[in-house]
Amino acid sequence: MTPLTIIISTYHKTPMNKTQTLINRIREKESFYDVAYLCEDFETFEIEVAEWGVDHAGGVDFDDPEVDRKQMDSFFASFGCTPDNPHPCSKYATAKVYQGA
Repeated sequence: MTPLTIIISTYHKTPMNKTQTLINRIREKESFYDVAYLCEDFETFEIEVAEWGVDHAGGVDFDDPEVDRKQMDSFFASFGCTPDNPHPCSKYATAKVYQGA
């Protein structure tokens, strides 16, 4: 191997799709991860971080049509909160869900 080949093979990364790029950036940035942990879906995350003036992450706009919203929703659901099992302070939470809590 030539030195140039070693450099290229060391720094070559498989390109990710935009959805995976967003997911990875949310995992990497602590403040995004903390918010994501409390969000039931991607829309809720977008609303929350928009309060900080954020509309993209990892160079990908949240409203990019190539972002797979179902996959993003599944990612957020993996933390445990979903529209059917919302965080108590969520837009999805209702008095009925938390009666007697």
